[in-house]
Amino acid sequence: MIMQSPLARAPLSLIPREAHRGSHADEQAGHLMADIPLSPDASVIEHAFENSHDCIAVVDMQGMVVYMNLPGSYLMGLEGRPPQQRVSWSELWSPDNHDLAEYSIDEARSGHQCRFMAYRPTASGLPRWWDIAANPIFDAHGVPSQMFCVCRDVTELKQAERSLQQEIACKDLLLVEASHRVKNHLAGIAGALALQARYSGDETVRASLQQAQSRIQAVACIHRRLQEGRDNERLELSAGLAEIARETIAALGVEDHIAVTISCPQGLSMMTDRAVPLLLMTTELVTNSLKHAYPDRNKGSVRITLSGAQRHLLLQVDDDGRGLPRDFDPHSSKGLGMRIVQGLVAQLGGELQIEARTPGAHFRVRVPSEAPHAASRDRPRTLSSHVTRMI
Repeated sequence: MIMQSPLARAPLSLIPREAHRGSHADEQAGHLMADIPLSPDASVIEHAFENSHDCIAVVDMQGMVVYMNLPGSYLMGLEGRPPQQRVSWSELWSPDNHDLAEYSIDEARSGHQCRFMAYRPTASGLPRWWDIAANPIFDAHGVPSQMFCVCRDVTELKQAERSLQQEIACKDLLLVEASHRVKNHLAGIAGALALQARYSGDETVRASLQQAQSRIQAVACIHRRLQEGRDNERLELSAGLAEIARETIAALGVEDHIAVTISCPQGLSMMTDRAVPLLLMTTELVTNSLKHAYPDRNKGSVRITLSGAQRHLLLQVDDDGRGLPRDFDPHSSKGLGMRIVQGLVAQLGGELQIEARTPGAHFRVRVPSEAPHAASRDRPRTLSSHVTRMI
């Protein structure tokens, strides 16, 4: 027999929509009954509650449960049904959730809705998580007199969420381990190249090994910046330029007679997929100056300047060495470094300019700070259209 509950003894007045302070999901849960026509004797509502798959409860303003539907009593593992069995609303939940339960009552006293998640295991000890939507019930004078609560079992959702979090944590751990191994492998390769260059009797072979070491160290430097950075989508450029210049000088062994200065605004950054080729390109241009501008180990200086304006970045690499040959043509250059530079310039949709003025060599690379539109990327390009020699 269906018990006579507080729902049948007094008309319900649910909280008006304009008083709602929560999310849209709260509004849907909180106004569950707002669109259901009320029967004068509330039998229709009573029948709906008793056949609901959710736990439905009514709580008085003193925090005692005065009604709970039969499925809810079963789901909560109660021996009897309120009000025959006295049940405190806050004591219904785990001790860690008592504050949330008390808060929901305080909100109901103020005429406000509340939604929270709480834990209550079954009588046999199985874990159960509940999503609770609590709404005030107003008396004939518009004063909150009770709290209407819908408690939905979301254990499967919570367990799926925990499982996903564990998978993410596991993948993060594997990523850190893989990154650490990559770092060690790059350092090992660079060290082997440096050792081989040191004991090589052929100057040409030694220079090639040092240049290869410089490239490996540039990749290692970028990898380290990405690993240590908080934002993997963008890469801060000034620190990357400084580290690459330092590693390149050390790899080529020219720190005793060549100084490298860098001018780059603090905070200037670029999307990672574009910053990486820009830094690799800088490595090649700086290596070119350090390797070829001072053949007799004369003292000199190389200057790296990076600036941004009007959605473009301008990279300038200048040295005061012997300069480029008058007939130098980047298209016919057999050097691997220049071919790499041209490929990276084309990848970024930029333009390489070589200024023919003395003393020294002067490279200018102008690239869009952001990726070109898809239409521009799909259009075929030729390297020759992006390399000019200024007289």
